[in-house]
Amino acid sequence: MSVDAYGPSSQTLTFLDPEEGNDLLGADTQGSDFEFTDFSLPSQTQASQIEQTQSQSSRSQLNGPDLSLPNGLDRDVCSATQSLGELTFQEEEEDQYYTKDLPEHACKYCGIHDPSCVVQCNICKKWFCNGRGNTSGSHIINHLVRAKHKEVTLHKDGPLGETVLECYSCGCRNVFVLGFIPAKADSVVVLLCRQPCAAQSSLKDMNWDPDQWKPLISDRSFLAWLVKVPQEQEQLRARQVTAPQINKLEELWKDNVDASFEDLEKPGVDEEPQQVLLR
Repeated sequence: MSVDAYGPSSQTLTFLDPEEGNDLLGADTQGSDFEFTDFSLPSQTQASQIEQTQSQSSRSQLNGPDLSLPNGLDRDVCSATQSLGELTFQEEEEDQYYTKDLPEHACKYCGIHDPSCVVQCNICKKWFCNGRGNTSGSHIINHLVRAKHKEVTLHKDGPLGETVLECYSCGCRNVFVLGFIPAKADSVVVLLCRQPCAAQSSLKDMNWDPDQWKPLISDRSFLAWLVKVPQEQEQLRARQVTAPQINKLEELWKDNVDASFEDLEKPGVDEEPQQVLLR
């Protein structure tokens, strides 16, 4: 292959003699920051110092800076931290609200005992609240319907005091037929039964409008101005009872008036009696 293949023959190539170009020696392309002039290995003492420095740096990154408190405050902080770790917190048991030191007027179903929210059954002398819980009607209405009782008394510490609900005219105490009529002149209400007292024409002469008569029970609970409804938070804290449990408890009360929800857990209570064929 001829030299003409790489360029015109008129150009001449000049070669540099290394002995004459001393100024170009050492013209490397690597910066001075990356020069390594010392290739000697570190001694054993230097190696241990380097490892100790790296170890301290690693601990500082993991644990943060070493902040020591003056005047022995670090010991006090450690002591307080240890004392907090030894504290034990006891959570209030759920059953304590309705099983521990309940007053006599506590609801026999759920345990709510706010005087403004409970009513006493005049027949069995048991107390029940005006809250629904997990049932469709209030506990007092559930009891009255299932036990076929009809007379109640308000608590003495309630807004209306110890009051037996009865008709102002005839003295009827059947709460399922009782209602009220607001008086026109005075800021009071009058309890009257539906028939015959609320339909009497003589009421107009007493400034009472029979057309404004309204029942004391609405939507399967007593009116809130008569018996307050327990707050939602209080109902959540109370015993959660179901309609089947109420039915079984009412059945137990027919044989044992002092039966409680603990008796429902006894064996054999939930079992249905065996059917016997009669000859």
